[in-house]
Amino acid sequence: MNFTSKQDVIAPAEHVFRQLTDFDFYESYAMRLGAHVERLDEYDRPQPGMCWNISGVFRGKHRNVELRLDEYNPVEALSYTCKANSLDAIINFSVIPLSKTETRLKSSIDVHAKGLSARVALQSARLAKKTLDRKFDSRMHDFAKNIEDKYYS
Repeated sequence: MNFTSKQDVIAPAEHVFRQLTDFDFYESYAMRLGAHVERLDEYDRPQPGMCWNISGVFRGKHRNVELRLDEYNPVEALSYTCKANSLDAIINFSVIPLSKTETRLKSSIDVHAKGLSARVALQSARLAKKTLDRKFDSRMHDFAKNIEDKYYS
């Protein structure tokens, strides 16, 4: 199952990419939400191979996810692989400068089921695909707006 979104941000591409790669902020944000975040690599600067183990309670169940940065092209693209017990996902972000002050942020998530129960859950989600697409696009719109607001504050 694939989800995509395109959002235009009124901020330079460098700012948008810098916000996407503020890993310390996202680690602390996840911890504020109650997740346990463990950094599995020893890199001192962003690069492919960075890896996190994230665990916590989500929708009433304890979940454990490994998130790995696979592609890191400054000011252009980021790609992650996310592995959980029953699902794998590939998360992509593309940063496309439209002008000096406007940037298009393209994001996509491609989810694959590993087991039978996950396949059944994804099949059920396919029935609500339009609703899930709207929710994903709305959340990405809010995310892009937040990036834009940080630029002007």
